[in-house]
Amino acid sequence: MSFMQFIKALFATALLLISLSGFSQNIQYAKSIVDSFTSPSFHGRGYVNDGEKTAAEFIAGEFEKSKLKLFGESYFQAFALPMNTFPDTIDVFVDGKRLVPGRDFVLSSSSPSFDGEFEMLWFMKDTSGVPRFDKNMDTTSIDRKVIVTDMNARKFPYENHNPKGYVFLQDEKTMWHVSDGWKVKDFFSLQIVESKISRENKILRLKYKNRFFEEYPTQNVIGYIEGKKRPNSYFVFTAHYDHLGQMGPEAYFPGGNDNASGSAMLLDLVRYYSQSENQPDISIAFMAFSAEEAGLLGSRFYTENPLFPLKQIKFLVNLDMVGSGSKGIKVVNGSVFKKQFDKLVKINRKNEYLLKVNTRGEAANSDHYFFYEKGVPSFFIYTLGPECIEYHNIYDDSKNVPFTEYEDLFRLLVEFEKTFK
Repeated sequence: MSFMQFIKALFATALLLISLSGFSQNIQYAKSIVDSFTSPSFHGRGYVNDGEKTAAEFIAGEFEKSKLKLFGESYFQAFALPMNTFPDTIDVFVDGKRLVPGRDFVLSSSSPSFDGEFEMLWFMKDTSGVPRFDKNMDTTSIDRKVIVTDMNARKFPYENHNPKGYVFLQDEKTMWHVSDGWKVKDFFSLQIVESKISRENKILRLKYKNRFFEEYPTQNVIGYIEGKKRPNSYFVFTAHYDHLGQMGPEAYFPGGNDNASGSAMLLDLVRYYSQSENQPDISIAFMAFSAEEAGLLGSRFYTENPLFPLKQIKFLVNLDMVGSGSKGIKVVNGSVFKKQFDKLVKINRKNEYLLKVNTRGEAANSDHYFFYEKGVPSFFIYTLGPECIEYHNIYDDSKNVPFTEYEDLFRLLVEFEKTFK
């Protein structure tokens, strides 16, 4: 090997190492985003203590650092939604023993304020699976009591009863939602871990206050990088940054995998494409949506009030829960947009990125959906694997996000985007 050949080989090796280290730095950046988003200072990115606004301002700051272009006067697209919240202490006692919010119980987001003691009636499934009241229980005046059941809350026949509230037993962990917080009901509903309550218990004591917002102000965060060849055509990356927030001052829901992970990858893609050497041929829009957990409200608002014509979107990829990957990825709408899905599979097979790229049909389960309904070709991608075991509970923190296949998924997305000219 001549001296010049040696220098060229050395230079090529250096470029490769720089490239590899770049991806290493990317994953460290992504992990730092997850650490920030899941910290107590972000309040679960919900509607108590303006957690979602803290996250939105953080994202806008990252957009500004990368010099993303604006569609209007700022990165924010404002809208409002109805939401019920619990900003103050939530006290729940079972026969005088106080339960720990988030760990031992969660309170349905549709619950009104309550302060009182209530007798519990056990309405449990018998050996044949039919729910029945215990024979020795007084079921008269049921409207002044609380029903405890092992039935699923979504299947419980509310219309057959009119109690003060319901307790739904959970095996080990509770699971909270805010998608029912748009309206306050006239009864409360609790999930309680079954080891914290038994049939010998008689009295449930509650004391808490709700605060309902008819129009809680929130915002999507949106910017773009102009394409060097076809600036009026767009590839779009989306992710929701909101989560469940706080349930009183004692319990906050970090939302590590759901969806600090997708937000982190979105911001990492922003950093990548903002480098001059990575400027895309067509424009790339980055959309961080609020109120996904409240019912896909942020993305729905956007599709009804687009900042540029939806017909200019060549393709959209929504990233939600991408913290694992040992079993590959699932692609919602993969069977709908088969040509693009086959392209994704081919890129993955050629480069041996992920174990498997699995297809799935249409589903209204994340922020791609309303785009899809309006004719925008789109995928929703989430990772597969047993690494991320927590969901909608207080345990979905940064430790729940190992980013097993982060770098390979990142590369796959970049290579997929390059096919759109």
